[in-house]
Amino acid sequence: FAFCEDVDLGWRGQSAGWKCVYLPRSVVYHKLSATGGGALASYYTGRNCIWVIAKNYPAELYRKYRDFIWAAQWRIARDALRAWRGEAARARLRGQWAGLLGLRKMMPKRREVQAARRVSVEYLEAILTRID
Repeated sequence: FAFCEDVDLGWRGQSAGWKCVYLPRSVVYHKLSATGGGALASYYTGRNCIWVIAKNYPAELYRKYRDFIWAAQWRIARDALRAWRGEAARARLRGQWAGLLGLRKMMPKRREVQAARRVSVEYLEAILTRID
């Protein structure tokens, strides 16, 4: 319902073969953190990021990039641990933990999402942006 839902929708749309149109003169108004912020946003972002990966990443790509994926999640957790006194940092860790605990719950949704995929793994890999 909030936090990473835009990434989830975009990923599923691309997987289903939807096309994206770039309109450079478009104007979009987005009220930043209109649905929350701080600890609430940190928790749901931590949880939902893991669930987006679990639902959308094809197995072939996951096997290829899992070390990068989990290294990035570990860096986020490490940074949150360093900022332990901050409420948002602790919430992010709780969110990541909830994401891991909820992976089993995501498996039926993963099967549904992967069954709806209409594009090749090579296409998906080509549109992913690598972040170092």
